[in-house]
Parts: sequence; C-alpha cells; structure tokens
Amino acid sequence: MSSRTADIDFTFAREITVGTIVEALATSGWSLEEPLSYMVNDNDLYDWQSTTNDHTGEVLAFLDAPEHAAKYHVAVCVYHAQAGTGGQLLFFPHRTACSFSPTIRRCFSDHVRSQIARAASVTVPR
Repeated sequence: MSSRTADIDFTFAREITVGTIVEALATSGWSLEEPLSYMVNDNDLYDWQSTTNDHTGEVLAFLDAPEHAAKYHVAVCVYHAQAGTGGQLLFFPHRTACSFSPTIRRCFSDHVRSQIARAASVTVPR
C-alpha cells in the first residue's frame, strides 16, 4: 500500500500572524482542534504539544512571539466540524508563507480550499 500526501501552499505579500489566520478561518467554521495541538520547531524535532482550548490566547501569543516568528516553523491543527475534516497549518519563518496539510478525513473539496484561500487573503493589520 502506498502513502499519498497533499499540501496547499500559501504565500503572503507581507508577514502574517498565526492568530490572524486562525481568526479569519473561524469566520468560515474552522477552529483549533480540541485538544489544542501546536508546535514550535526550534530544534528540528517537530515536538508537538497539546493543551485545552482554554489556553488558546496564550498559545497563539507564544507562536506569534517575535523570537519564534523570525526563526522557526510553527504549526497548529485546525478542524471544520461541519465538514468533518481538518489538518495542520505549518507557518514558515518570517510568516510570509504557510502550508495546509489535510490530515483528518482528507475529503478536501474545492469548498474547503476556497475557505482557506479566502482566509489567507485577509488584510493583516500593520
């Protein structure tokens, strides 16, 4: 049996924050997966952590901290309850690009793709 992967890559005109993308996705029914899973790759080990969604604000502040944004990949898991699908959003250093990897029921429709693209086109506050 072979394994297949699918990623969608986004490039932004200027730096974005994880929090901005998560908020934009929330308007289309997306949320951070419970338990809240996140990662800062500061040692090439991709050490995922998890906590309850009560700590969302703290986790987003941690991921968006300047010392992480400039040097490290960070990621969160997102889920769309109505569609029953989700995956990982991986943000690259300097936050001008991210990738979405469907990992939860990979029925990745054009509708889901358009929601992420719309969220990625939000106006980022300066």
